[in-house]
Amino acid sequence: MRALIVILAMALPAAACAGGPRFLPPDDDEAPPSAYGAFLSARYAAQMRDIEASAAYYDAALDQAPGLDLIADRAFSSALLAGDFARADRLAPGTVRDGAPGGVASLYLMSAALAGSRVPALPQESYGPFGEMIAAMLEDWRLAARGRASAAAAAAGSHDLMMGAAGHLLVHQALILEAAGEYDRAEAAYRAADQTLSMRNFTTVLLGAFLERRGRRSEAGRIYERQLARSGQDGDPEVAAALERVRAGGRAPRFPAAPQAAARAVHGPAQLLMSHAPVEVPVLYMRMAQRLDPDFDRNTLAVADALRALGIDDAARTAYASVREGPFAERAAASAAWIDFDTGARQEAVDRARAMAGRTRTPAARELLANLLQASRECEAAEALYLSLVEEAEAAGDEPDWRHFYLAGSCRLSRAGWSEAEPLMMRALELAPDEASVLNDVGYSLIVEGQVEEGLAMVERAVAQEPDNAALLDSMGWGLFRAGEPEAAVDWLERASERAPDNPVINWHLGDAYAATGRVLEAGFQWRRALELGPDADLAALLARRLELGLEAGPVEAS
Repeated sequence: MRALIVILAMALPAAACAGGPRFLPPDDDEAPPSAYGAFLSARYAAQMRDIEASAAYYDAALDQAPGLDLIADRAFSSALLAGDFARADRLAPGTVRDGAPGGVASLYLMSAALAGSRVPALPQESYGPFGEMIAAMLEDWRLAARGRASAAAAAAGSHDLMMGAAGHLLVHQALILEAAGEYDRAEAAYRAADQTLSMRNFTTVLLGAFLERRGRRSEAGRIYERQLARSGQDGDPEVAAALERVRAGGRAPRFPAAPQAAARAVHGPAQLLMSHAPVEVPVLYMRMAQRLDPDFDRNTLAVADALRALGIDDAARTAYASVREGPFAERAAASAAWIDFDTGARQEAVDRARAMAGRTRTPAARELLANLLQASRECEAAEALYLSLVEEAEAAGDEPDWRHFYLAGSCRLSRAGWSEAEPLMMRALELAPDEASVLNDVGYSLIVEGQVEEGLAMVERAVAQEPDNAALLDSMGWGLFRAGEPEAAVDWLERASERAPDNPVINWHLGDAYAATGRVLEAGFQWRRALELGPDADLAALLARRLELGLEAGPVEAS
């Protein structure tokens, strides 16, 4: 099975803000009924992923029933998740208490105070290992903001570490040491962070900016060039902008003020949480970083991406929209366009992308338009855009992006067949010989065309990289079926069906494999299931023929 072209396909896991009890038991005679109603409205809004409305309803419920910790906690966390900092400033003091998980409200108040908000300092007795690290960082930056950077640097060197956080503490220490004027130690910490952390774009920007401030522009430029070369065609826009600044002789970035530096110190640990906690938890810490520096666009983009992963589209759209200028603006606009497209405003998204592509003429804007056109089944127009990007790269003496050949080839395959698409797909394979999606699509096409042995070898290489990918498992099963090994094919196709039960092609293939092994009743079930799933006209006709005449009547493939 040819993999669907992956252009920001995202699963939408349930947010924890929608977890917990289904209703608030109305057993408190002192709580007015309106508190109960507001609580239920807040729960419903959270389930509908309207986190701004949820925060407002929880706030209203808290106003009616101020003594309920559960409502206070949810009102604050919903406000912070939504990025409603004015509401979060007001609600946070009411949720600080010993034993509160992670001490998020207390840490938030430290962040808000450092950012200049007139909020009370309400430290907790215990924050837990992660919270203790964040609290220590914020306290160091509070000292630095008061002109005591040397004391902060001394403190930063003595913090206990939670497991896995050493690299992120190095970022904090590097910034603190630079603030204290200890430049040799700061450079060592910046370099160690750049070597230790997997966030190489982020640490490259920090290290390069330090070198620029020290007058070492050429060295900074080489570091930016190295990272862009390492990233290949996925170069980071902030690193690219930094290199352009150095080459143009632009002014070195200023050292950030204490709140802005603290935001960068907190950003890394928040990213660390992404693989260790439910997504909404790191978002709360990234929102703290945003409270410290609303113009830290790398962090804001991470907030928006995480909100989108949670299915909180309106809040994600708002976060993307706040990145109006700078290196990340185009990426933010593209992500916002995909939210619109995925939530039903397809033509509006295409129109905005077309306007942006016409206005900026940048490759990224034109690629966005091509991707949206392809997702809208306007394949001929999309193909022309992809090929124009290839031609521009070749004219400039650059290696074209393999994805542009692959996506153009996928478009041509869908509208003109393999013989027309083959040159484009094989060029993509030449540029990206180990890319699973290319190996699978080329391999599957060869299987369909009767070159089973060659195609199956490619699919095997793809499956080795992504053993749980349903499309790849299907290709493997179909290749074995076409190779005359239906018993072996059944195992692969059943695994594919388990992972993608609503895919008509996989159900068709599994039905054929069942029929070839004598499991006629099961074959009929799979064919009927495939027909119910809305296949294209060619496959629907083949399935109807299968159900009427059986596998032996052929043909093997849908035309």
